[in-house]
Amino acid sequence: MPFRKDHLRLVTDAGAALDIGWDYGTPYSLDPINGVNVDLQTAQGVNQIGNTVEKQSVAGVSREVIIHCHSPHGDADAALLLEKLPYFTSGTMYFEDKYFCRFVLSKTPYTKSIHPYPVLDMMFFCPKPFWYDLTAQSFCINGFVPSFRLPVNYSKPHRFGVRTSFGWQNAVNPGALAVPFTATLKSDGAVVNPCVLNIITGQSIRILTTLTPGQVIEIYRTTTDKLAVKRTEDGTEENIFSLLDEDSDLLELAPGDNLLKATADSGETLLQVTVQFYPMVSGILPEVIA
Repeated sequence: MPFRKDHLRLVTDAGAALDIGWDYGTPYSLDPINGVNVDLQTAQGVNQIGNTVEKQSVAGVSREVIIHCHSPHGDADAALLLEKLPYFTSGTMYFEDKYFCRFVLSKTPYTKSIHPYPVLDMMFFCPKPFWYDLTAQSFCINGFVPSFRLPVNYSKPHRFGVRTSFGWQNAVNPGALAVPFTATLKSDGAVVNPCVLNIITGQSIRILTTLTPGQVIEIYRTTTDKLAVKRTEDGTEENIFSLLDEDSDLLELAPGDNLLKATADSGETLLQVTVQFYPMVSGILPEVIA
């Protein structure tokens, strides 16, 4: 299998950061990068020619990484990998400095060979079979948009930010698949039951509380992909998932246009919403060195 030319970085939830690649004396192979199995549930009636596809689903993917520690400090590199990747390890895999995915270590590193240099083989299970683009997309509704740019001429007046006056925004998802998002809610006054609404689909996500100045509500996904809601005030965080309206169904942003509106039972014009997400990439063409 050819070596990857790209930079691979493994950041564990325990705080370890492992840089892998030619520039670090640890060329590697990673497989698979592309290709996702789609599980099909089919049915066939009496005298039917062919099958009827009734259901489709996509599961996670296991990725094998083989690392060749061929630098003068190869033994130390191999020892570090063994130390920082024990069982029960989870974290984030960064690829090409452009993409990332979450992983759970499913097979700890084991030695394939020791001479003339150590070669380690390991397996990572990625719950999401696709990659996320590392460049986040961000959209502001009724909030402040940064306008400060370098270089700057201090002899002329300049603005650090501009307050948008639109109560809606088209959060365009340039990716190929629907993705989860983070919504950050702030206010200039009392806002009762703040809500983010998709004008086209009618889907919404709503928090049953009164948002006041100084408070920040964040709706997001945890590292285990669970929906979470927290409120921050005076540096103190509070879990307010119980205040999420049970009828909320705006949980992902579809590919293409997503016309989002900031609404509330009262104080709607005082509500500021920032929506951020990472587009999902269905395939990558990496550089390789044979």
